[in-house]
Amino acid sequence: MKHWRKNPSVQSVKLALCTTIFGISVAVRFPPELIRCFHTGGNLLTTLVSSVSLLLIVRMIALRSKQDSRHQIDHDLLEAFLKHIPDNVFFKDRDSRFLRISRAMADYIGLPDPRLAVGKLDSDIFSPEHAGQALADEREIIRTGQPQIGVEEKETWPDGRESWVLTNKLPLTDHCGQIIGTMGIARNITDWKLAEQRLKHMALHDALTGLPNRVLLQDRLSQAIALARRTTTSVAVLMVDLDRFKNVNDFFGHNVGDRLLEGVASRLRASLRESDIVARLGGDEFVIVVPLVLADGDVETVANKVIAALGESFQIDGHTLQIGASVGISLFPADGADSTTLLQFADAAMYEAKKKGGGTYCFFTSGLAKALRRRQTLEKNLHGACSRGEFAIHYQPLVSTISGQVTGVEALLRWNHPEEGLISPIEFIPRLEELGLMVDVGDWVLKTACIQIMVWRKQGINIPRVAVNVSAQQFYRGNLARSVERILCETGLRPECLELELTESLTLDDSAITIEIMRNLKDIGVSLSLDDFGTGWSSLSYLRQFPIDRLKIDKSFLRDISSDPAAARIARSILDLGNNLGLSCIGEGVETRLQREYLHEQGCEEMQGFLFSRALPPDDCGELLRSWEPWRTEGPELPENSLPIEKICSTRVVGPVNSSARCASSSDSSKEIRCTTEAMWLDTSLR
Repeated sequence: MKHWRKNPSVQSVKLALCTTIFGISVAVRFPPELIRCFHTGGNLLTTLVSSVSLLLIVRMIALRSKQDSRHQIDHDLLEAFLKHIPDNVFFKDRDSRFLRISRAMADYIGLPDPRLAVGKLDSDIFSPEHAGQALADEREIIRTGQPQIGVEEKETWPDGRESWVLTNKLPLTDHCGQIIGTMGIARNITDWKLAEQRLKHMALHDALTGLPNRVLLQDRLSQAIALARRTTTSVAVLMVDLDRFKNVNDFFGHNVGDRLLEGVASRLRASLRESDIVARLGGDEFVIVVPLVLADGDVETVANKVIAALGESFQIDGHTLQIGASVGISLFPADGADSTTLLQFADAAMYEAKKKGGGTYCFFTSGLAKALRRRQTLEKNLHGACSRGEFAIHYQPLVSTISGQVTGVEALLRWNHPEEGLISPIEFIPRLEELGLMVDVGDWVLKTACIQIMVWRKQGINIPRVAVNVSAQQFYRGNLARSVERILCETGLRPECLELELTESLTLDDSAITIEIMRNLKDIGVSLSLDDFGTGWSSLSYLRQFPIDRLKIDKSFLRDISSDPAAARIARSILDLGNNLGLSCIGEGVETRLQREYLHEQGCEEMQGFLFSRALPPDDCGELLRSWEPWRTEGPELPENSLPIEKICSTRVVGPVNSSARCASSSDSSKEIRCTTEAMWLDTSLR
């Protein structure tokens, strides 16, 4: 067989491949939108080989171009992610140097460009404490390959700002899974932490003054007690209550009252050592804790500083406000071993200081513990006492100095406790005001008194007027004019038959609001009197502007007119003042013939007191009024039904009192009333 190489056909093909000239052009598109043309040519064999090679090259270029395109997309996605994510994102190498950070992190650390962080360490940016902890955490991640999730990090910047982030850190690996560094994402939680701090502060501090509240006070006081135990020292607790604050709050409103409390808090801070603690319990009560006390004299120094600081006037919204402070003091370990007991005993001592007139301090004594328990019991029982029918109104006659006729009666609130019997108004009326019950109770007293006058008139007992006491709380908060008008309409009593007795403290400072309320009452037709005149802080320049009808001279001036020339001069000055202002005067607490004669000689129009009658229940008072006889002469002779002072009975009841009892003689045992000179003081407090 003939070899194929020698075949003529093969020889012809070989000749053609080697001698024929060919040319091929190829167009290749490169991203982005770049077109390149390639040309090859030569004999057929060369052209075929070149074409195949060219196609292989083009294929490789196309594959590489596609891979580069994917890398570009990944790069663009990462750049967009780092630019727009609101969290702090970072990548670090094995030496904890930054490789990339997000735009948000650059803003967080104060860099204008994220690229400026490349190559930096945490120690170049953060505080040493923060940087040291971060380096330790990242070395642990690289060593173990374990992520750290939910780590809270705090940074304090050179300008004093504080910031917090919540960080998740993970190992950074290459395509082979080898750890080449760390990566992390940290969320800025500064706003959350600041809000949390504010909420915590609100839970432990008074919103108005910023002082610690009761919760934080208990904790701080417990810490002070623990420290005192370790150091064998004492702790003093000072309960500070503002004198006359309620008058200011009622008179000027809560805005001025709040400003005053802020001023008080500021002065207390300035008066104390840095180690002392001052807190506000609420209302006008503050507590001071003095730790590491070595002697009682140290505590007395603090108390005197507080009283002096709060005794100076306050200038608020153009008003000059004069208050004061009563301070009660208890000591650890002498008085109590825990915070609750010490606070209670300091409170009891504070009330004792108030009884002394305020502006002073008292230490707790064992005798005050009983008084504290009693006060707490009374406050508990006062709630609902009116609805349970425990309150009653007693009436004391007002007598003309000249004719001896009864010119009216004063309605006086009494509390007939189911277990303790009659309780002194001095004891429970301040509690009513503190508990916020005085407005409702005051309206009940006003309506009950008006009804009683109408009942007596139906019985043929004609009483010209009834006087009803009005507290400052009732005056300013109770819409008094509207209440009076409504009660007069409901009971049918004529306005001119009602007199409202106002406390002298209502004239404190600015009188614009007081005058407006008084004029509203006068427009109704009722009369107004100023009670206990001369004992408070009346401004005589304002007094002439008040639409007052009567001044009531406090019994303290009449009690000492025979032994104290100054008291006699004050009483005479009040009478002269009333005459000059066109006001009639009433002498309170008249107990002796000498006092009656004095008032008669000085031109006082009316009197009331034990010389004529104590305050009586409605039935007893009605019987007294029905049988009342006026003076038979204009001289100072007593009527037959009046009693000498030594015959007047106290209200210290040892058994049930006969409703018709008249106390004609202290020797009348059938009345079951103990009559002693010692008990007179109690009756005086009851009028």
